[in-house]
Amino acid sequence: MVTRFHFYLRTDRKKKNGECNIYLRVTHNRKHAYISTGISVLPKYWNDRSESIRKSHSNNKALNGLLTSKREEVENIYEDLEKSGTTSLKAFKNRLTGVYKTNFFDLADDIVSELKSAGKFYPSKNANVTINKLEEFEGNRFLPVKQMDADYLERFEKYLILEHKNGSNTISKNFELIRKVIKQALKDKIITVDPFTTFDGAKRKASGQKLKLSMEQIQKIAKLGLSEGTALWHARNAFLFSFYSGGIRFGDICCLKWKNVREGRLSYAMNKNGKYFSTVMNDYQKEILLRYSSKEEYPEHYIFPFLNSHKKYEDDMALRRQISSKNYIVNKNLAKIAKQAELDDTFSFHVSRHSFAQHAVETGLDVYELMQTLRHTKIETTQKYLKSLDEGLADKAMSKVFGS
Repeated sequence: MVTRFHFYLRTDRKKKNGECNIYLRVTHNRKHAYISTGISVLPKYWNDRSESIRKSHSNNKALNGLLTSKREEVENIYEDLEKSGTTSLKAFKNRLTGVYKTNFFDLADDIVSELKSAGKFYPSKNANVTINKLEEFEGNRFLPVKQMDADYLERFEKYLILEHKNGSNTISKNFELIRKVIKQALKDKIITVDPFTTFDGAKRKASGQKLKLSMEQIQKIAKLGLSEGTALWHARNAFLFSFYSGGIRFGDICCLKWKNVREGRLSYAMNKNGKYFSTVMNDYQKEILLRYSSKEEYPEHYIFPFLNSHKKYEDDMALRRQISSKNYIVNKNLAKIAKQAELDDTFSFHVSRHSFAQHAVETGLDVYELMQTLRHTKIETTQKYLKSLDEGLADKAMSKVFGS
């Protein structure tokens, strides 16, 4: 039975930029196997008759060369299988899986899929940002991992600085996925040398002190005369509730329902790690909840109106996207609140967590008590928070031990 190999443009799944992926279709015994080439072009540049990219495309020679190489590679694999007497498409696909995992984008896609399956929305979102930047840098989705030496990493870092105007922390975050792919490639023996041993870039900027608000500033925000029911009013209420609740993250604030408030206690499972938390509420929390008490008789309704109580968020990734969108809007409103409160710096929602940690240590909480209150899984995470707190605390501690 003759086996046929043909390139075709998949026009039913266009990218945001209008480009379509080129696939190699292998036909055997009237059955098909589809292999992504990692190359995409606008439909106007594809010549279906010659199965090639038209001359009008600025990079047609290089891309057509990649297509030819890909086809030859696939044909050679098939010939090897034919000699061994195993020409089934299943055997062919299994063999291809091993070969094409040498492509960075295939390995990266696997990591993204694993992150999504684990419900890790933000890490998967960040990974996709890196993939998009690398695809833009390469001009296609074919990048052998072996090609990613220290020189390649340096060129990509310069590209992020010059073309995307990325700072050191953003670049470091972009390189997290690359490090994971390299680690996997070393484990699978796709490569034998780790390029990061001789690449000295993509480092985070030394972290300075995190922005924290004093109790005076917190009270100043609380006293602002904001119109009830406005977006600013809700943003302020949620921020203060987070602070007085031990620095609850925005994602958890969004998902709090009235059923989480029972007999003077606030009880909920954290979105980030599923850790259950329950504590007696203080008067500050209760006062804020009174502003929304008309909804208290509906246990399944959200306390704060950032998510729709009448909508079921069954898809966890869709829920994370919605929370991320609302967080952006709330942070915009908090910047307006900072201006009204005449604060020197604008602040984001997460500052409520830093501010609580600062206030907690000032009032005498030790590292283990702070760990429990912040709901950290590892004490190392709490210690990082402590490192970023006001150096004035160290002055107070030394004064306590040796006198002023």
